[in-house]
Parts: sequence; C-alpha cells; structure tokens
Amino acid sequence: MIHHPVVITVILFTFLFISSEIYLRYAGYGSLPIYDVDNDIQYIPAANQHGRFRNRYAWYFNNRHMGNISNWSSEIHPNLLLIGNSIVLGSNTFNPDDKLGPLLEKELGGRYTVWSVAAGGWTNVSEMIYLDRNADVLHNADTVIIEYGEDDLIVPAVWPGCYIYPDHKPWILTGFYFRRFVLHRLAQAGFLNFNSTPTGMPDKAQLQRFKKLVASIANEHKIVIFMYPTRKNLQDKSAWLEWIAPIEGLCSTTMVKCVDIAQEPAWSERAYTSDGVHPTVEGNKILASILANAIN
Repeated sequence: MIHHPVVITVILFTFLFISSEIYLRYAGYGSLPIYDVDNDIQYIPAANQHGRFRNRYAWYFNNRHMGNISNWSSEIHPNLLLIGNSIVLGSNTFNPDDKLGPLLEKELGGRYTVWSVAAGGWTNVSEMIYLDRNADVLHNADTVIIEYGEDDLIVPAVWPGCYIYPDHKPWILTGFYFRRFVLHRLAQAGFLNFNSTPTGMPDKAQLQRFKKLVASIANEHKIVIFMYPTRKNLQDKSAWLEWIAPIEGLCSTTMVKCVDIAQEPAWSERAYTSDGVHPTVEGNKILASILANAIN
C-alpha cells in the first residue's frame, strides 16, 4: 500500500509528459529553425531550411542564410542588403510580410529586392564576420543598410545554447521548452549564470574594423546605418547620444548616411512590444518607412 502514491505519481507525470509531447508536436511547436554553431561567428541560421511555427507562421532561410524564400543570386539588381539582429529577423510569431525586410521592399515600391541577413542577439561584430565570409554578397549589393545599437561593437554575440538557438532538432519538445522558458527566465532573474554577450562602449579594435569596413562599402555602394534605440534609450537621451557618438562621427567624415531612429518624429514608445526592445508590426512599418525615405 505504501507504494501506491509513488506509482500514481509516476503514472500521472508520464501521462502529462506524453500529453505535452503530443500537443507540442501536433500544434507545430517543433517547427523551429536550426543554427550552425562555430567558434568564429558563434551562431547563424542554417542555410536552406523552412517551416511553419505553430502551423501558422512561415519562416525560411535561403542558400546564404538570409530570411528570404528565394535563393540569393548575383544577377538580381537593383538589390539591397539589410543586416542586423532580431530587429531585422523579426519575431517567430510574425507573418513574413510583417517583418522589416518585406515591409521595406514594399515601401520601396518593389524597385529593390531586399536581402535580409540577421540572427537574434547578433552584434555588429557578428555581422562583420558574416560579410567577411560572404564577400560576394556584399560586392554585389547595390545598397547596404546596417543596424547599430548599444553594445554592438565589442565581441560576436555569444551562443546562449541549444535551448535558445538549437543546433539540432529537439528530440523531446517538453524538455526543450522547459529549458527555453523556465531556465532562461531564471538566468535573466540572476538565479542561474549562462553565457552572455559583454556590454559596454565599443572596443577600440572592433570600432576601427567597423569604420574600415563601412568606408570600403561607401566607396562602391550606397550605405545607410540606422541607429536603433530601445525604449530605455529613448528615456535617457543623453546616454543614447553617448552610445551613438562614434558612429555619428563616422557618418560625418564619409559618404555614409546615418539615421538616428530616436530623432525621427514618427518613432515613439508606442512602437515597441512589451519588452521595450522589439518593434510591433506597426513599429516595423514605421521603421520601414523611415529607412525607405533615407534611401530615396
């Protein structure tokens, strides 16, 4: 008799686990992009993959790791290379047409094909590694748009682990989502210590590397750097101006066009989701309009 509570508990947890697995798979939670992981770039969406998260939100990456359904081609002109982090990548619960690249392409009246390169959490150092590896993509771009934000010129973004950016298809979705949400939130609250990307003012060597890259791009291509603030940056404008000062200086001495999103009248705190970092769909539309005006 004393074993009955233990047996009942085991049966109950087994039933809940099996039910959870069936639900997550049936509901499309297993349709997630896979990432290539290495010591250089740390992580990047693997090429040539597609899916539909929650059986509703389509996602895809082409032959050059871009968030485009069609493969990259050097023969398509005019084109625009848009590179950044999760602001460019967009939420996995956004429809493809509601992400920044497609909205920018629409704002430009279809005159440009917009190639979008991004990964959540990427820094400008991560982006420079991609451009080094894909020099032909950069060489064939007619226009280049680069996102810049605070902490972006220190080191490549550190791979946070397979529970955030999986490098293989999760075998057990229940365990995967437990780690993804529960353990990650514990880490954010300071109870657990996971790898994180350093914060601070730009590293001198990386800043010089970025300046050299931007100057070389400006010699051959039209280039725009958009400086994207968080809600916190909007609330502390003096600190934000300090963050962007090195880039503002770069734009004043080259043919690069800088756009400080914080100074745009159409941009406000209402453009953010609840996290105060990422734009809503409406925020994406405003951002696309700002960038289209900068190009035109």
